[in-house]
Amino acid sequence: MNENIVKPSTINKDVLGILGRKLKNGNELTMTEDLMAISASASITANFYGPGPAEMQVHRPELPESVKGLLIEYAG
Repeated sequence: MNENIVKPSTINKDVLGILGRKLKNGNELTMTEDLMAISASASITANFYGPGPAEMQVHRPELPESVKGLLIEYAG
């Protein structure tokens, strides 16, 4: 059985593809297209470096029950 696999498309990859083809054909980008390219490339490369400060959440680490038991044993 031949299954067709459809990969989801992201607007950033589409923008980079369109603008890349325009550059490859020897055309210059407008200022708006320059800004679109910068924004799209920043979004794509940000995925390689993990979450940014806005997405990070600091959680207090939980002590395992074995460590809690050991602490109580030494305290008593």
